Amino acid sequence: MQMEQLIPMKKLKKSKYKFKLGHLIPGRRLAEVEERHVEILEAIQVTNANLMLRLQDTTSVDANPYKTHLEQVTEIMLEYAGGTDLGSDLIKRVINISAALKVPNGLALEGDPKSAEFIYLTKFMGANQLNEGLCTELSKEGEKQGQVLVQLPWDPNTLMVKVFYYPWDTYQYEVRPIGFNNMTPPYEISWQAVADSTLEAGVLNNSEIAFVAFNLQFKSNDKLQLIIEGSPTLANCLQRIDDIGLDLIDWRQSNKLYAHPTPNLKIEDADEAQSINDKVSSSGWTTGQMLISSGDLTMVVPENFYLTIKEAIHTNIQFVSGATGLSVAWLGFPNLMSNRAVSDSLGEPLEIVAANDITSWKSFYEQMFDNVIEIRNINMPKRKKLRTGKVKPLLKPMSDRIWQQLIRLYLPAAEGKTMSRETFWRMIPGFPIEEERERFKKQQKEDEESQIRVIKKTKLDNRQDTGQQSTGDRSFNNEPG
Repeated sequence: MQMEQLIPMKKLKKSKYKFKLGHLIPGRRLAEVEERHVEILEAIQVTNANLMLRLQDTTSVDANPYKTHLEQVTEIMLEYAGGTDLGSDLIKRVINISAALKVPNGLALEGDPKSAEFIYLTKFMGANQLNEGLCTELSKEGEKQGQVLVQLPWDPNTLMVKVFYYPWDTYQYEVRPIGFNNMTPPYEISWQAVADSTLEAGVLNNSEIAFVAFNLQFKSNDKLQLIIEGSPTLANCLQRIDDIGLDLIDWRQSNKLYAHPTPNLKIEDADEAQSINDKVSSSGWTTGQMLISSGDLTMVVPENFYLTIKEAIHTNIQFVSGATGLSVAWLGFPNLMSNRAVSDSLGEPLEIVAANDITSWKSFYEQMFDNVIEIRNINMPKRKKLRTGKVKPLLKPMSDRIWQQLIRLYLPAAEGKTMSRETFWRMIPGFPIEEERERFKKQQKEDEESQIRVIKKTKLDNRQDTGQQSTGDRSFNNEPG
C-alpha cells in the first residue's frame, strides 16, 4: 500500500523539481501529481455531497419496506423460520411467548362430561390433537399471519370431522361477510387460481369452516365488496426489529475493527514502506494485524461511539415492547427494567390484550364445535341428533400476576365463603371443574357419613359412661317378645 504525500499546488508551480518522500521528482511527473491532486479533491467533494444527500433522503433503505399484508406475512414467516439475516431470534421469541400467553394451558371443554355432545367433541379433539398442541400451533399461526382459517371436512372412514388448515400466505383468500351485519359471520371464503401453480380457485361456506382474525381491517375488493382481513401484531414493528439486527451488526463490526490494537509502522522511505508492506501482505496480512506506511494514518471516531449503538438498540426494543405488549424483560432485556413494580405494571395492558384475543379464540372454537356437531348430524342421520351450544371451549390466560391475584384475593374469599368454591375453581386455568365437582360431592358425602358415625359412637360412649342401660332391640336385651 503506497501512500503519496500531497504537495500544495502553489509550490508545484514555482520549481521544476519537487520533493516527494525524500526523493526529487522530475518536472515531467508534475502533471501527473497535479492531476492526482485534482482527482482527490473531486472525490472528497463528491463524498461530502453524497453524504449530505443521504442524510436528507427519505426514500432510502431506512424507510419501511413492509407496507402490504403479503410483504408483512412473508417477512414474518421467513424470520420465524430463520430464513433471513435479521430479526429471526427476536421474531420467534415474540411469537412463541404471545401464543403461549393466549393459550397457556391448551384447549379444554366446558359442559356436562356425561353428555353425548361432550363425549363426541372429546373424541374430535383427540382425533385432531387439539388437546396435544395443535391449538398452540394455530395460535402461533394467528401471530404470524393475523388470521386463521380451517375447513372441517367429514371423514367417512373414521366417522369423524377433521381439521384442515388454510395458510393465508399460500391461498391469499378473501373473507366476505354475507349476513345482514357486514362485520360479523356468516362468512364466505374464496380464493383465485394462481398461474404456473397447481392451486385452483375455491370457495368455502360458513357452515364448514372456523375463522378468526386479529387487528381487524375492512377493505374493498376489485368488485367493491367489503372484505375483512387480519393483521399480525408484529406488522407495525418489523422495521424496528430489522434496525435492532443492523445495529447489532454495526456493533460487531466496530468491535472487530477497534477492539484489537493494530501495530503501526512508519517508514520515511516510500519504496521501503511499499516493499515491507508487500512482504507482509503476501504472508496473509489483513486489516487489524499490521499497517505499514510512509505517512500518518488516523481514523476519526466519535468518543464512546458504541454507546449510541447501544442506546439505539434499547430504544428500538422499547418500541417493539410497546407494539407487541410484551415486557422488555420477556424480550430478553431484563436489565432495562428499573424494578419489579414497573415490570408488574407493564403486565396489566398485556393481560388486557391477551384477554381480548382469548375472547376471539373462544368465538373461533365455538364456531368450530357448533359446525362439527352439525356436520356430524348431517353425515350420521340414523344416530341420535346432538345439540349445538351445549359444550363450550375453555381457555384461561395465565401469568405470575394472575396467580398472585388468585392467591392474595380470591383464595381467601373462597375460604371465607364470600365467594363460592366453584367460582374460584373456574378462575384456575386448566382446572378440571366437572371431574372435581363429582369428586367433591363424593368426598362431601363420605365426610358426612363419617361424621354421623362419629356422633353415634360418641352418644353410645356417653351412655356407657353414665351407667344407663343400653337400648336396642328386644333380642339384644334378651327380653321376651
